[in-house]
Amino acid sequence: MNSANEERFAVYIRFDPNHGETHNQAVEQPLAICSTYQEAKLLRRQLQGGSTGEYVIRFLGPTGGGD
Repeated sequence: MNSANEERFAVYIRFDPNHGETHNQAVEQPLAICSTYQEAKLLRRQLQGGSTGEYVIRFLGPTGGGD
């Protein structure tokens, strides 16, 4: 049941709702879906220099089991 599309990472931009003009319904906006965490980190690093807001990486996949 392990599929290549099961585990992905999304890069979002998070806006400060108290600063500037942002959409009322959306404080976070998705920017890209990456197949690896390393790819998501590289994209976030490239984006951080040119825009306002905080970039967040979120895991998109099944959550772990444990004991």
